[in-house]
Amino acid sequence: MRKYLLAFTILSLGIALAPKANAQVAVVDAANLAQNVQTAAQAIVAVEQLKAQLSQLQQTYQMFTNPTNILGMATGMENSAIENPMPLANSLSGLVGGQSAGSAAATTFYNQNHVYTAPAGTPGSAQLNENGQSIANIEGIASTNLSAIEQRLQELPDLEADLNTATSITQVSAINGRIAAESQFVQAQQAQVANLQVLASEQQASQQQQDQEQFQKDASNSEVEMQQAAAENGDQ
Repeated sequence: MRKYLLAFTILSLGIALAPKANAQVAVVDAANLAQNVQTAAQAIVAVEQLKAQLSQLQQTYQMFTNPTNILGMATGMENSAIENPMPLANSLSGLVGGQSAGSAAATTFYNQNHVYTAPAGTPGSAQLNENGQSIANIEGIASTNLSAIEQRLQELPDLEADLNTATSITQVSAINGRIAAESQFVQAQQAQVANLQVLASEQQASQQQQDQEQFQKDASNSEVEMQQAAAENGDQ
């Protein structure tokens, strides 16, 4: 009996001293979870904003750095006959003086104006023929210059269209630069026209001077001939 009582006492004491077993239940911290979700959402928004800023910076960089070929604009203007229609300065003397024939335009004017070619060797024939050629040459130069201006005017709408469709600062700057260059060509042509007017005016004055010189020469020759004739008659 004591044996069973001792065993029961030990068992009871073991049960009494053994730790109590509690059921483990998961606990969710709702406030902390909401804060984490909000933080993640804010991070996503920040990343998207950074991506948008990066894209904008890339576009801005391209606007400033993308090269634009200004020679590809209004290609019809890339013609030396339009950019500088005047003949070379070293050929103007012969053209304005009438000693050399001019362009096709000058030939057209010469054929329109020409009535009579003085035979070579006759008095004043060279002067008469050269003056006619000079007038035609000056008209031809002026006509060619005017034609170049008209062609440039026909091409200007292309530059205007390019400016209207420009999508970047670089393109706008390049087109404005091309327009400025074309403006310089126009100013150069205006200066050439002014010089041509001076040459034409001086050539007219030269023709008048030639007429006076020829008249004086003829008068002097006539006087010499009369003196020679009088001397011959006196000898007889």
